[in-house]
Amino acid sequence: MNRFQIEKLYEVNGLEDCRLRTTEDLLKCHGIDFKAVDGYNRIDDINRAIYEKFIINFMNGLGLESRAELVPKGIYWVEDTTYLVKENSEDDCFIVAGGRINSIDRNGLKSVLHTWIDEDYKHLEIIEKEVETYLRFVYEHGTYEDGSPRKEWLHVIKEGKEWY
Repeated sequence: MNRFQIEKLYEVNGLEDCRLRTTEDLLKCHGIDFKAVDGYNRIDDINRAIYEKFIINFMNGLGLESRAELVPKGIYWVEDTTYLVKENSEDDCFIVAGGRINSIDRNGLKSVLHTWIDEDYKHLEIIEKEVETYLRFVYEHGTYEDGSPRKEWLHVIKEGKEWY
């Protein structure tokens, strides 16, 4: 869909300024049911409300053509654990050697979303772990040169008003 077609779609739906106001606007203009993503049914009501605010703020932060390419894939409350090692025990510096991201459902049950290890440091003993929790938004946006979808994700913070 080109920019002109997208603008017309917004106009037809009463959004002359091309700004989404509700998740109904998101559905009418982009065909995106924000609830129909993996993880939505497992997050609690507070995180559902944050996600609803976030998705509108996020989409409005994108250009029209960019919005048209975005496909939400998941929303999760996660526990992100980073594994820290030292190459030299006398150093004050830690090195990130790997991590694990667990999805936490509304009942506190955890399931692994992603793990990774840095091959250069896997032989070293894990000395410390850093753990943080946040709302994680997963989406596809555009394609790579080979035509495969570009998968991305964001930390959603400050009640859906900020992300990185």
